[in-house]
Formats: sequence, C-alpha cells, structure tokens
Amino acid sequence: MKKWFLMGFVVIFSIVSSSVVVYGAEAEPQTFITKFDNTDSSLTGVSATTNLYFQILDYWEVDQVRLNLDYQISQLTKNDVSSVTLSINGMKFNSFRPTETSLEKQHLVIDIPKELIKQGSNVLKIEGAIMTTNGEDQCSLTETPADWLHIFKGSNVGVNYTKKEMPETIQAFYERFSGMDSVVHKEVAVIVPEKATPTELETATYTLSGSAKANGQDEQQIPIGTLNDSHLAQLPLVVLVAEYDHLPADYQTKIDKNSVKEQAVLKVIKKENQTVLVITSSDKKALVNAGRYSANEELMSETQLVSKEVSKDLDTATSHLKIEEDFQMTSTGDELKGPFHQEQTYFMSLPANRSLAANSQVNLAFRYAKNLDFDRSLMTVSIGGIPIGSKKLTKEYADGDTATFTLPPDIDVSGNFAVTVSFDLEIKDLQCTPRQDETPWAYISPESMMRVNTKDRTDLLFENYPFPFLKDGSFNQIAVVLPEEMNADYYRGLTNIFNLLGKYAQDNTGEVVFYSSSATKEELKSSNIITMGSALDNTFIKGINEKLYFKYDKDGAGFLSNEKLSIESNYGQQIGTGQLLHSPYTASNGLLVMTGATPQSVYLASKELSTQDKVQKHSGDAFTVDKDNRVNSYRFKKKGDIGEATTFVDKVKKESNLLLYLGLVGLVLASILIALILAFRKNRLDKEDNDEK
Repeated sequence: MKKWFLMGFVVIFSIVSSSVVVYGAEAEPQTFITKFDNTDSSLTGVSATTNLYFQILDYWEVDQVRLNLDYQISQLTKNDVSSVTLSINGMKFNSFRPTETSLEKQHLVIDIPKELIKQGSNVLKIEGAIMTTNGEDQCSLTETPADWLHIFKGSNVGVNYTKKEMPETIQAFYERFSGMDSVVHKEVAVIVPEKATPTELETATYTLSGSAKANGQDEQQIPIGTLNDSHLAQLPLVVLVAEYDHLPADYQTKIDKNSVKEQAVLKVIKKENQTVLVITSSDKKALVNAGRYSANEELMSETQLVSKEVSKDLDTATSHLKIEEDFQMTSTGDELKGPFHQEQTYFMSLPANRSLAANSQVNLAFRYAKNLDFDRSLMTVSIGGIPIGSKKLTKEYADGDTATFTLPPDIDVSGNFAVTVSFDLEIKDLQCTPRQDETPWAYISPESMMRVNTKDRTDLLFENYPFPFLKDGSFNQIAVVLPEEMNADYYRGLTNIFNLLGKYAQDNTGEVVFYSSSATKEELKSSNIITMGSALDNTFIKGINEKLYFKYDKDGAGFLSNEKLSIESNYGQQIGTGQLLHSPYTASNGLLVMTGATPQSVYLASKELSTQDKVQKHSGDAFTVDKDNRVNSYRFKKKGDIGEATTFVDKVKKESNLLLYLGLVGLVLASILIALILAFRKNRLDKEDNDEK
C-alpha cells in the first residue's frame, strides 16, 4: 500500500462522541457518532447523489446503527413526485418523500439494518430525485437550479456498540489504543516519570506519533504527561515509558531486571480498571528502538504476544516514503449509475513540505453506456475543485475509453487534496420510467492512475508547516530544547505539537532528540530546533531574545512592541507567541519558538499548532494569542526560503541561468579585451613603420 496517500471514497469528516465512558467496563454500551463533512453540502439536479462514509472497528459488537439526517429541499419541490433513497454498501433500505418544504431544516431518524453493516468502511449513499415541474410535465426531466437537496453538516451516523473482551496481547492493546473511539472518548495517554530523561521523552514521542497517525482523528489528541498526573495515569489504556530504574515498584516486580539490561521490553499488564503497555529498558539505545517499534503499525499489529523483547539492533524501520510514483485511484473499479451529473471523488495526501508539480498527470481508463446522447455527454476531471480537463464521450469508444490530463502550472496543490471524476450522462428523449437496461452508466477501471510528481516547499512560513521539522514524511533532525522545569502546561504544549507532527509523519525513521535549556551550539547546530518556555525558565530563549520577532523586555517579564504590534506592558505578560526563524547556528535549518511569560501562555500558543485547520489560518512566520483567544498572524521575513544562499558564490551556484549569463558576459568582455589589445598592437606597429620612413 502506498504509504503517503490516504485514499478512499470518503469525505473529510470530523468525529465527535456523545457517549458516557465507564473506565474499565468494556461491556458498557457506548455510542460513536460520525459527523459527515465539516461544511454543509448541496446536491443539485433531478438525479443527484452523494456518498457518506463511516467506520465499524473490529472490536465493536454493534447493537444499533442510526442515521440522523438534517436536510432542506427546494421550496419549489413537487412532493408527490420527488423522493430520497438511501442505500448502504450498495443495498437500498429506505425511500421517503420529502415534505414541508417551507421549513428551513428537516430532521429524519432512520435505523440502518445491522445485517447490511460490515466491519471497516461502510458507504451510505443518498440519492435525491428532486422534481420542481408540474405533475403533467414530469416526463420532461430538464435540470434547473431549483432542483436541489441541501444536507446540513450536523447530519451523522451514530453507532451503538459494546467492546469485545480484549485479549492480553500487544496487538489487541495497540488496536484499541490507536482506535478512533478510544481517542475521541479520551481513554488513552502516554506517560513518563515525573523527572523524565531525554531518552524517555524521545521514546514517548515516537510512541505518541505512531498512534496519532494511526487513529486518523485530526481534532483529537493523545496526551503525554507524567505518572504524577493522577487523571492521565488512571485512564483505561496507558503506555508507560520509563527506564527500568524509574519504573514504579509494582511494575518492576512484573518485569525481570535481567531481561532489560541490554534490550528493551514491551509488556501488556492488566490491572483492575486499566490496561498498561510498559516500554522499559536499562539500555538507552534499546529503549529508543522500542519506541520506534511501537510506532511501526505493521509490527505492532503482528505482535500476538503479552511481552516482546526489542534489542537495540532490531530493524524496526517502516518503509520509507516514495516521492514520485503512480498511484492506483481505484482497486476494484467504480460504477456510476443514473442520468445527468454523476461523480466519484478520490481523496489523497501529500507530505507537508511538498506540492504537486506541473507535470503530474491523471490517466483514466473508463467505459460507459452506448445509449447516451453523445452530443451532450461529457467526462471532466477536477483537482481541488478546479477543472483540469474534459473529454467528450463517443459511441465509438464506449466499450473502452482513455483520457490523460496534465496538471496546469497555475494550480498550487499541497497537503490533502481531492481528485473528482464527473460524468454528465445525457439521454435522448428520456421517458418517465426508463427500462432498467436503458439506465445510463459509466465505469472507472482499476487501470486508472495518477502520476504524482512533487516539488519542495521550502519557505520558512507557517503555511508550509510542519516543514522543516518534517521532510518527505520523516522527522527531520529535530532537537527539542525544554525549559528548566517541565509542568502540566508544558506537557500539554508537547502534546499539541507532536500529535500534529505525528499525524504528518509517514514513517518512524526520523530523529527527535530532547535537550535541556543549557544545550550547546555544538549539540544544536545540525538540527531543526523546537523550543518552548519563557526567557526566565529557558536560557536558550533568553540567549536568542534579540533574534526574536517578538522580544522580551530586559527583565524577561513580557513582550515589547515592534513594527507589527503595539503591546501594552500588562498585555505583553499575558500573550503567547509562535515564531518561525532561521536557526541561530545554521541558516539552512529552522527554529520554532513557542514562548510566553507564563506556562499557560505557551500552552495557548501551542494550541495554534495542534490541528491542520488551525495551522492553515496562519500564513506568516509569527503569531500571537491571548487568553481571550484573540489570534493574529504576521510576516516579518521578506524572504522565507530556508535554503537561501548567503554568499555571491552560493547564489551563482544556485542559479544556473545566472551562471550561464555571467559566462556569456565574461566571454564577450574577453573578446573585447583581445580586440583592443590587437588593435593597440597594430596601431603601434603602424606608427613604428611611419617613423622609420
């Protein structure tokens, strides 16, 4: 499977849960609600469809699945000839006629038959036949802008379920720890000792990042904290990362000390109301490698053991991200049925530091019905809602057609994006009730591919975050410089930063190393640096104060005004900031400073980097946030390229056109100089000849 694509016929949805969770009681009924789409959606046409997706996890015992549909239809709708049909996984199960068109919103509750539900992804299809013509004209199916069905973003599918009994294995623990319901219900945490060492924090970060990617919940987080946090330490599913000597005594008694002298151990330990995965070792390198093991989804899903020993030399790496490749758009083929406009959408994802290059291509193989009105039938491909090409359908190629579209150079696509293939299937003289064999259709074949070529996005701006801290799907030599004393707010800040970085990371091969605030230049010069704290509790931040866009006053008590913002003294003590700068040690590396006069203000700043939606609101290289959630973004750097050349020679090497130009100029100047020398010599010889005469 391609590692850097998240693909499926899905809409991007947010997840919320209304269940009450009883810790440790797995048989307790729970409810998981999947809200469809972050925005309202409108279906237009006399035959409009949309697909909505929800998941059923393997360890759920499903009791009931219920659709809650909030919708509105055109006020001109003829209720007696209009209908909405629902199907699940290709099987129709309910049809109804919309009523009360004067209402702004209608609410409908429908149970979905359990026998039609399957584990994994389920497809709920909504087909609307919205008619606005008079009864005697209903055979004239002419689409108008008035034929619409509006689905509100509050629409959802609620699944009532109980969890199956959990086997005492690493695989079962990982499945639930990284499960979307466990994260949404806030049942999980990664914890370390109160005075965590850099090795323990590094290991915990790898564990956190791997599970954050696996659960797929952008708005939800796996917290990282300490054993002293009574709330986190008592959650139902906990990963405890600690060097063996730092483990609580009751855990040490369950793990042989001799077994962790030169290797690490992952062990599932069940308690009365809790299941804990302990990751421990007396060997620092082995402990870090165990963290990488826990971040490898394939290895964790294959480990059917209570305890697993991991040596420091064990190969735990996931396969590395490929930058250019052909991606299969559909593995089984997709059929679209019905007249008029039909479409299929494929959702994909790019690494954060890359965007689609202009030579990327969509290569489609498809076929379609022969009874179409070929004068009006069309196929169109769009990327990110922007059409990139269309092809007219012809009877000659109905049994096997192809089309290739190249991404235009004026389209900038990065991050998550959608490729939509739409067909306008028109039929001549369409009757009121066409025979089944006359139903128009189109089929997208599994041979359909997208050739993805990418280019770097190297501007040191939040719009390209998490670059430079991730590159091509891997942690990019990250050094984390911590304040002198970690507290709950600072751990919450780490939670925000590394949950999002973990969601972007596509493998477990990168490096994240933790340092105290007294870290030296020699330790940090090769790294992209993330630091948090204030000028009072982080000597690194104090030392780079003059390089910050928002600088502290001489006492380090608050921020000073600058060319972008006037800051009142008390207000300067309350705000938090995020700032993206060049590393003070190496201009080709980056520096992220999350800082404020108090730990709470640092936490507030970190929240702005906790989700993709929040990051996308910041286009510059700095932002401020206060306790009232007033957020402002700014741009200070005139040039944001992190690879910007610093000398004339570097710039010449970087610009091949400039090098060619300088070469030509040099050649011309040399030719002129030679011509002048020859002319001067000739003139002197002529003068000597005249003198002799």
